[in-house]
Amino acid sequence: MARAGERAIGLWQSCADMRYSRPDTVAVAMSGGVDSSVAAAMLLERGVPVIGLNLRLRRCDPSRSGCGAEGEQRARATAAALGIPLHVVDAASAFEAEVLKVAWDEYARGRTPSPCLLCNERLKFGLLLRRARELGATRLATGHYARVEHAAGRVDLLRASERARDQSYFLARLSQEQLMAAVFPLGALTKAEVRARATALALPAAEARDSQDACLVKDGETFAECLRELFGVRVPGGDMVDRSGRVLGRHDGIHRFTIGQRHRLPRAATHRRCWVVDIRPEPPQVVLSENESDLLSCHFSVRKAVWQPGVPEECQCHVQVRSRQDPAPCRLVRNGDEARVELDAPLRAVTAGQAAVFYERERVLGSGWIDRVVRG
Repeated sequence: MARAGERAIGLWQSCADMRYSRPDTVAVAMSGGVDSSVAAAMLLERGVPVIGLNLRLRRCDPSRSGCGAEGEQRARATAAALGIPLHVVDAASAFEAEVLKVAWDEYARGRTPSPCLLCNERLKFGLLLRRARELGATRLATGHYARVEHAAGRVDLLRASERARDQSYFLARLSQEQLMAAVFPLGALTKAEVRARATALALPAAEARDSQDACLVKDGETFAECLRELFGVRVPGGDMVDRSGRVLGRHDGIHRFTIGQRHRLPRAATHRRCWVVDIRPEPPQVVLSENESDLLSCHFSVRKAVWQPGVPEECQCHVQVRSRQDPAPCRLVRNGDEARVELDAPLRAVTAGQAAVFYERERVLGSGWIDRVVRG
């Protein structure tokens, strides 16, 4: 810890008048968590000039507890311990407009959004990367568990070495320009190794619990309900029906449900458990089925896709429709930023609004938003 801090202090004293003009300067997105803290420390150990950037996503007083303030305080303490400068980037307005409002609009349409992918694409490797470059940094490092590999004429995004911690799914919408600037120091480490490094360096975040990627959630409320409150939306209630249209109960907003859900639902007339198999915005209906097989899909489409170089128009690959799902073999048929996905075997609870990420072994081929899903 002391060696890293002393090296950093000496480095910044020697170039104090250059405003971070070293061509190899790396900005580190420092949330105050253990992963980003260790990422910054690792770069310093390699002799890389580092500056810290903290992305403030909520409108709040950082001197008070709550609303992300603890993370910002730990980021400041970590930067001080490492001897690096820290710049706070106020992104509250951009976060609401570019991530939270988009997420709410999806819930209102009866879909389930993937806000973390939007945040990485638009804020961390959008707004934050631009700020890093304004400060003289050429690259941006984060604490994500993923890897990049520079090949001839392109940059490949790869899975992390520890599959259980792999976060390439959440980074799959980054462009080639963004990947060219991305640094992921933790990609070859396990979480246990990261914790051990943080403890050995006595970093302020060494014992901090992992983020749950819930940047708005209050105790006892869902992310969707927090968004509804944030934007002051009044939502209509409606019927819960079976696939034939028979009314089984009432709901107080379709935003409270997602495909595959079976908790907090009325039991059907047979008193058997049931699952959400469809969500309809007009009129606002939640469709239930007693047959779990009604959740299965053999094909679906994606839109607004981001593709990496070299992906053929048609190919066999694997797809993930959730971050913690085993990849499923499929046939991908591309048409610009849209695609048709034909699954080799039926997949459960494919959900409109979520991200579908395509892989060739460890390499990310691209990602699109799930649009039309055919069940049965």
